[in-house]
Amino acid sequence: MTSYAVDRGDTNPVLQSPTLRLLTTAEVLQEQSNGALLVDTRPAERFAGLYMPGAIQIGLEGPFASWAAILIRPAQPIVLLAANSTDAEEAQIRLARVGVKGASQYALADEERWRREGVSVASIGVHRCRNFHRILQTDPSIQVVDVRSRSEWLKGHLPGAISIPLLDLDSKGRFIDLSGPSLVYCHEGYRATTAASILLREGARDIGILIDGIEGWLASGLPLETPGR
Repeated sequence: MTSYAVDRGDTNPVLQSPTLRLLTTAEVLQEQSNGALLVDTRPAERFAGLYMPGAIQIGLEGPFASWAAILIRPAQPIVLLAANSTDAEEAQIRLARVGVKGASQYALADEERWRREGVSVASIGVHRCRNFHRILQTDPSIQVVDVRSRSEWLKGHLPGAISIPLLDLDSKGRFIDLSGPSLVYCHEGYRATTAASILLREGARDIGILIDGIEGWLASGLPLETPGR
């Protein structure tokens, strides 16, 4: 029997994608060493809490396929990291719909197993606006990177922030000092987490995420800068 799935936000049913192969942790690491890209589909704070180094995060609960189509080569071999098999299957379907067809394998993002098996894992500092505002006042050397679009940045941004849109991260990432502490933010954390995971792959040593983004900054009554002011 043919089965169908419905993409989130889309009313058109699509043909169910081929069965995914479930990998062990050792197989994931082997695939990564052979050039496969680890794509972690979990929400931002789950990823930041514990992730496999080298993985990029694109949250399934958001414009997943749109960003994947921009950031991932169509033929790139992919290992999906997901909270469960249902999420992995949905990610594969949504990737295939935008021409990214290299996702035939997945693994469960099982934090307890990773620790038990001695897998090298890492975490990202997650900040909220009120707390970060105090940190910034005591340490103005922190590099603040706005990964929203240029038009969003022009309407108002955090004081002292530089604009490197996520769309331009590959071409303009060289303007970010990866050796010092940095914090990335967007509107509400989705793009910031993806950007942070990419910068960590590029060698960033100390990077944090402003998880509530511009929305949280404004809700806290904190001031924005605009060009020319």
